[in-house]
Amino acid sequence: MTTAAYHLAQIGILWPHLDDALDQHGAATWPPAGRMSDYLASIDQADAEEAAALRALERDPAQLGETRAPLSIRILDTARLVEGTLVHLADTLAPQITEAASTHAPADWPARGWTPADARRRDTTAAFEQGDPARWRYVGLRTAEYAAGWLHARVQGEDGPFRPLSAAQLLHVEQVAAGCADRIAAALDLTTRHVPDARPCPRCSGRLVVTTGAGRPPSARCDDCASGWTMADAVAA
Repeated sequence: MTTAAYHLAQIGILWPHLDDALDQHGAATWPPAGRMSDYLASIDQADAEEAAALRALERDPAQLGETRAPLSIRILDTARLVEGTLVHLADTLAPQITEAASTHAPADWPARGWTPADARRRDTTAAFEQGDPARWRYVGLRTAEYAAGWLHARVQGEDGPFRPLSAAQLLHVEQVAAGCADRIAAALDLTTRHVPDARPCPRCSGRLVVTTGAGRPPSARCDDCASGWTMADAVAA
């Protein structure tokens, strides 16, 4: 499996967890019940003023200073960005690699000496090629999961009316897929982050580094004296 295929597969695996995270952490009135794709479609129809008001429902006005956005907002923003990015990538890649489908028999074929049987054969071939489900669709299924699956099939070289991806095209897909997979993992808090803290170590005034993510409680460690603290230590203090 190529690196691009791996990242696209990860997107397909993690995407349903975005649905679950949004459902579990949404407020009672926002987002509305339903799957991610339904909500993305509905919010696109809302005006900007209403969308801003709905987002404000999840922000705590009592919070001071810089805080991370509520989980459902981060999940929603990630889903919208990833879906738009993957669909756009498929939109731009498909014309470059897809072989043209046959067209139906022209109306003047009989006058040009072609028989009705010839016209039926050409029409049958055209209908089959144009309706090939492997072709990228510019209407209908334009979701992140569908785009990731289609792109995965292309980088894997699966059969279809496509030319092989060039090295440049494969690298571009790999870079985009990696970025999308990383964003999903970060939104779901699956990645470990090490962030320098502005405050000095209370024991030696050294440099503190806070570690968060990957499902673990936040912790801090001093680079100089190696002292460490966890969330439980902070609460107890």
